[in-house]
Amino acid sequence: SQAAPLRVSLAMIRARKNRISQVAFGTLAVACTLVIVAIAAAGKADGSNAALRSAMAASSVRMQTKSMPAMYRNQKPLFTLNQQGATTHVMLRKPTAARSQCMDRKVNVRAGQAPKIVSSTVMAPAISGVDALTMRAKQAETMGVQAVILDLDGVILDYEGAANHALNDALRKYNKSGNVGVDWTLHSKIMGLRIQETASVVLDSNRLLDRVDPEKFIQRYYENMEPLYTDLKLHEGAEEMIKSFKAKGIPMALATSSSRASMERKMTNYQHILDMFDCVITGDDASVNFGKKSPEMFLLAAERMQADPKKCLVLDDSPIAVASAKAAGMYVASVPDPQNRFTQDFTNGGPDFEVKSLKEFAKTEGIQKDELKRVVSSDLPKAEFNDMPLSVGFGTDLIHTATDGSLTCDDKILQAINAGYTLIDTATKYESEPDTGRAIKEAIANGMKREDFYVVTKVWVNDMGYASAIESVEKSLRRLQMDYVDLVLIHWPGPAPGKPDAQQFGFENKAKRTLTWRALEEMVRRGKVKSIGVANWTIRHLKETLSVAEIPPTVNQVEMHPYYTRTRLLNFCTDHGIKLMGYSPFGRGRLNIINDPVMGEIGSKYDKSGAQVILRWMIQRGVVPLPRASSENRIKQNFDIFDFKLTDDEMATIDKLNGDKRSCSIDCHSIP
Repeated sequence: SQAAPLRVSLAMIRARKNRISQVAFGTLAVACTLVIVAIAAAGKADGSNAALRSAMAASSVRMQTKSMPAMYRNQKPLFTLNQQGATTHVMLRKPTAARSQCMDRKVNVRAGQAPKIVSSTVMAPAISGVDALTMRAKQAETMGVQAVILDLDGVILDYEGAANHALNDALRKYNKSGNVGVDWTLHSKIMGLRIQETASVVLDSNRLLDRVDPEKFIQRYYENMEPLYTDLKLHEGAEEMIKSFKAKGIPMALATSSSRASMERKMTNYQHILDMFDCVITGDDASVNFGKKSPEMFLLAAERMQADPKKCLVLDDSPIAVASAKAAGMYVASVPDPQNRFTQDFTNGGPDFEVKSLKEFAKTEGIQKDELKRVVSSDLPKAEFNDMPLSVGFGTDLIHTATDGSLTCDDKILQAINAGYTLIDTATKYESEPDTGRAIKEAIANGMKREDFYVVTKVWVNDMGYASAIESVEKSLRRLQMDYVDLVLIHWPGPAPGKPDAQQFGFENKAKRTLTWRALEEMVRRGKVKSIGVANWTIRHLKETLSVAEIPPTVNQVEMHPYYTRTRLLNFCTDHGIKLMGYSPFGRGRLNIINDPVMGEIGSKYDKSGAQVILRWMIQRGVVPLPRASSENRIKQNFDIFDFKLTDDEMATIDKLNGDKRSCSIDCHSIP
């Protein structure tokens, strides 16, 4: 009963807050506080006081969070990144040998490898001049690197002191108490916020967001920074380290999330340092996550230097950049940390090395140049697991609902299932995943099992990238209403030249492909995907993927028919354990293949149609055909090809029809 007047008073205040001045509101708040104190003093029962305290606490939370931007409310870990089947949370504790060893053991088990236990007696760093933190670092006597990627603000330039000074000076104009406490390290390095986001959080934490425009605050920050640019200093030992790498002939990239204009402004006095780098990657060149470096940026740097990402060394001071570089498969070294702020513990092992002194690191003999080796086909890995059945698949591209609504897409998929199809090919781009999921769910309700089906879906070009590809697969699973999918393919090697999608790619296709493949490997480790592969990959694209893959591709889905036999590609894939799926087996009707006289002559011998002869030819080549059909009769006819077999001469005759004629308007060979 004593809490009731309090609730009424607070309700009145909240109702009138937007109609009264700040002064009047402050007066009412003080009066309400006095009333609350009086009620609390008069309360005799513990239960009443508890109810009062609860009401006060709830009201306080509501009032404090009212102006907080939604994106920053109730944040849990500062960021999360999945790597090798484990979830990486940023936590404030140092990685220890025991924790790293335990984590290494868990990751190996999740990846299906035998646990590798290293005795604590061999924990001493193998490479002099740095502290080895992860297992692969501790087991290395020397490290052969093909390229080094360096951060700008944390490794080369001492920017944070000036930034802290400028931020605090900007805030003092509005915070008359003088208790500012803005830390660029917290907001930029750990939370990973852009300057615009930092401004909102800083103003909100100082209860200024309601009356200070973040844009004006940012403008004041930049005004304060302007005279400080000319006084920026290099980190001790940075120049010696860069010269050391240059003397060893190791290519170097400068990677910064700053814009190119900002980077050049910061390095006004150090042009001779910039001239030593083989390439410079800025926020203008690549996608940047939360203002910090994304895995794409590191892969782009490796791409520009023609280096294997697994043989690149990254030096950075940001936990988010460390996680991104690890996701790209690179070696990572954390730089000197006098403030002891680099205390994150990553479940993927965190940085491989901890550098105590850049000057001493420059003298390290254990880091040597590793020459880039030309990829030889015989050295590429071969897929060990491939359970795709050799059968006729049902393609769902352009299988639309009847105009009168009498027959839906999932009805047609059910017709295919009833005719004997168990391999269903869908894709995000086809917009047929929900129909596929409903049809299979109904078939399971009628007595079939999920294991009876082999479901294929694909990641579209707009979703290529590490985080975006993982999200794409997760969305596909939700649309399919499935816990796992049998096969996920990357739909194309990249956007076709001249297509609108090409304008959305901010950097080279190769970096996108590598990062997307890393994401699909991660989904295999999570148990969400059984097999992974590609679509429309040429031999050049396959060699590239095989050279970086930890889990080799099992399938390549391409256009194939008697006028476009793809024999050379088929032989390459067979040699590397990759099965081919062939879409458009009839040339989309544009090439009129099913009416070719050769098909008619062979078909008459077996009482089969020209379409059935083509599908049988593909099956005997070891290729899974993916015909499309809308009529129930045609659906059944396409599957009725297992009661006859073509002779070797008939197979050779059909092979000779090849003229490299595509029905698809996009030539995958033209995609860089």
